[in-house]
Amino acid sequence: MLGLLAPTFVAVIAALCLKGSPRTLFTTRVRWWPAVLVAFAVELVLYNPPVNGQAWAIQVGPWIWLGTKMALLAALLRNAWPGPRWPWLVAAVGVALNALVIALNDGHMPQAAEAAIAVWGASHIDPTRLQNVAPMRPDTVLPWLADILPQPAWIPRPNVVSVGDLFLAAGVAGWVFGAMAPKPLVQRAGILT
Repeated sequence: MLGLLAPTFVAVIAALCLKGSPRTLFTTRVRWWPAVLVAFAVELVLYNPPVNGQAWAIQVGPWIWLGTKMALLAALLRNAWPGPRWPWLVAAVGVALNALVIALNDGHMPQAAEAAIAVWGASHIDPTRLQNVAPMRPDTVLPWLADILPQPAWIPRPNVVSVGDLFLAAGVAGWVFGAMAPKPLVQRAGILT
């Protein structure tokens, strides 16, 4: 997770070096932000005790999770329109790719065992509780879009990520830079316009 925030940290530092303001980050309008907060809150409750050990959560939780991805995708697309606003669109592509893989693989993000071993030394998937990942199998649909990319060990709390995660991270970083950077620079570069 922290590795996916690295592009955003770089964007913040770059914007500050260009005399940008962090204040503008918090005053930039984000449409449908309540949907994003609710989606994250649902995920937080769903994937943590005691809910993640409940039989109903294990059965329907993956589809609830997919619903949160769809809500996030809708919010990203709403912010891209009227546009084009490329950071929102890049982030939306990432969420759409992840949602597609999740939908086609029974509501779970497939995870490559080799990548999990590279990051944690062993698979960490516990079948007795709800998890958003499942081991990659020979019948996994779109395996190249699944969690197959191990983050380097030097990153705090490394993880296994997908191509969609990289698009999402790049889009968020682009939006943060565009929101914080001096407006003349942003307008010249067409970052948010």
